[in-house]
Amino acid sequence: METELIMKVVFYSGLLVGCGYYLGKDKGVKVGAGKVVDHLCDNGYLRHSKKADGNIELIKLNGEIE
Repeated sequence: METELIMKVVFYSGLLVGCGYYLGKDKGVKVGAGKVVDHLCDNGYLRHSKKADGNIELIKLNGEIE
């Protein structure tokens, strides 16, 4: 009886950790990429223009706005 309970606890714990990892792994990548772009713009490594709504628009080297 106790081993069955322990196996259920281990199974459901692993299931919850796996779901958390799966749902949260892309969020960290998106947040990190956004911070890198902001840092590069702030330090002058990327040519950009800021829109009125606060979004950043990157400018290509030949001057075209993307």
